[in-house]
Amino acid sequence: MTANQKSAVENYKSKETFINKEKIKEFVDTLTYPIYHLDFETFQQAIPEFKGISPYQQIPFQYSLHIEHEDGTLEHKEYLALDGIDPREQIALRLVEDIPNDVTVLAYNMSFEKGVIKRLSESFPELSTHLLSINENMKDLMVPFQKKQYVTPSMNGSYSIKYVLPALVPELARAYKELEGVQNGGQAMNAFANMSKMEEAEKQKMRTSLLEYCKLDTLAMVKILDKLKQE
Repeated sequence: MTANQKSAVENYKSKETFINKEKIKEFVDTLTYPIYHLDFETFQQAIPEFKGISPYQQIPFQYSLHIEHEDGTLEHKEYLALDGIDPREQIALRLVEDIPNDVTVLAYNMSFEKGVIKRLSESFPELSTHLLSINENMKDLMVPFQKKQYVTPSMNGSYSIKYVLPALVPELARAYKELEGVQNGGQAMNAFANMSKMEEAEKQKMRTSLLEYCKLDTLAMVKILDKLKQE
């Protein structure tokens, strides 16, 4: 095992929480305000409906953005595409409108968000400079947990947000179970992929569910970061 893995196993066996406050502070200090907490939702198609898309390519249709200011004030912005149309251009346009090119953007497991943005930049060259600058300024909230700087037994040795959130902010983790219609990423993907088949009333209800779910994802990031800042 690596040193990090061995440490995680030892902490799990001992049932004790380990927090490397110095390393966590170093991570927090790399973030500058305002912090733009970003999360995408995507869907896939075996047979692409839209031009320029490969089979099973991740197609972004929604994002949530919580903007955290230094005094703790939060702003929320969001985008959810209309069904039945290629959502990529509109989501790219909204991203460059909502996120300046010189701010800290925070994601959890940023390789996913970076991949989405990179593909958008390749599809829309006129927006590529701004989109790629968003990627250049992106930080990964997963790092302190991935590097075992914060380990607690209830994480079961994982740094997935599915384990981190209940361990650090249990009340918010419970809030997902109270959502109606969409409670996880798989349900969000399926809901949007099938939205064109829904009656109008059902469609509007599902759009509300998607917005509430994605908004909770970025609020979870805000609360996890707040927990780290308290250490």
